[in-house]
Amino acid sequence: MSAREAALRRAARVKRWVAGGAVALTGVFSAVAANALPANHSSKAKTIPSAPAPVPDLGGEQQQQDPGLAPPAAPPEASSAGGGAVSGGS
Repeated sequence: MSAREAALRRAARVKRWVAGGAVALTGVFSAVAANALPANHSSKAKTIPSAPAPVPDLGGEQQQQDPGLAPPAAPPEASSAGGGAVSGGS
């Protein structure tokens, strides 16, 4: 075995140990933070509504729509320009 091959194997082994150590330290730090920070306990039970609230009847009157949500006067048309966005075009 050449010195180059031995050094590559040693570097790969060190890289695996560093990656494993980083994962382990992340777990340790998260456990420490979870135990160090106070928990948010609420005395009320959180309830999730099962259905939306019914819309009240306004006695036959129709609600007016928001004028900001009107459709455009004409449908969009394609551009005649041949260009467009080019990624990495420098």
